[in-house]
Amino acid sequence: MRVPWSRLLGVAAGLGVGAVFLVLSFHGTPVQAVLDTLAAGNWHEPALEVLLGTVAFVWAKAARWRLLLGPAAPQTIALLRPVTSGLALNALVPHSGEFVRAFALQRRHGFAASAVLSSIVAERVFDLFGVLVLAAGALTVVPVAPALLAAVRLLAMVAAVLAACVIAALAVPGPMRRLAALLSRPLPERLAARLLAEVDAAFLGLAPVRSLRTSLAVFAWSLVQWLAVAACTAGSAAVAGEAIGAGPAILVVVGIVVAFLLPNAPGYAGSVQAAFRVTLVPLGVAPEAALAASFVYQLLMVLPLVVVGLAGLRGSLAKDLTDAS
Repeated sequence: MRVPWSRLLGVAAGLGVGAVFLVLSFHGTPVQAVLDTLAAGNWHEPALEVLLGTVAFVWAKAARWRLLLGPAAPQTIALLRPVTSGLALNALVPHSGEFVRAFALQRRHGFAASAVLSSIVAERVFDLFGVLVLAAGALTVVPVAPALLAAVRLLAMVAAVLAACVIAALAVPGPMRRLAALLSRPLPERLAARLLAEVDAAFLGLAPVRSLRTSLAVFAWSLVQWLAVAACTAGSAAVAGEAIGAGPAILVVVGIVVAFLLPNAPGYAGSVQAAFRVTLVPLGVAPEAALAASFVYQLLMVLPLVVVGLAGLRGSLAKDLTDAS
């Protein structure tokens, strides 16, 4: 099976960006100083805080996705496996996990893949607005560098573009469907019909967002999700001996989200280090402690998600083979 050149280029770009971020993050900071900080870290209650925050993050993400999938969605607990598998694959090959989630629900619950993907687009909108609301609160109490303010503005622009796309799809589905029909005319009749069916399914996937009550509940779960990640960043810093507080922890989350918009190396190597260092060092945290906290975050949050997610993915594949036999 051939791997598309675009995928290979994406992986290469991610490795390059990660390497650059790692080099810049360690500039002027000895590796041994980071290792000493990790060795002297408090690996008890703060580490447990990171692990519990990771569990809360996954549950909030699954509960929110259930709302976005509409009344036919399975229970939250049934969505934990595709959610963790998607997170695991995203950590290894950025943005690949969304397709796994779509395939899992298509195969097990009969959802159209396009409907699932449209719910994930809506997810991204709520993600960005949730982070922006938390960041706005943090910025009122924490002085930050201009670079971080620029990152918040970038998030706001991306959120606005995505929100405009979703609003357009909800407000004027007729013209957008006619545009899809026009674009599909050169295709064979059967393929064009399949494409239009997928477009209709995508619009249907956005239908739950039409409800104000559902949108408010989705937004509430988005806040819970990102507060859980902030708890993980605060716990990671505490392992490294730094009590950073809620405001700086939320701003680290902003840095992580912005870094994740770029091509990433496996495990977000480099991106997480840059987010912790750029955010925390201007607030008085020693560079070696900021970098040590970033590695704690990867060890106690990213790595468990990868292990559990891949284990769930492997279990799904084994079940497929059994059913096919």
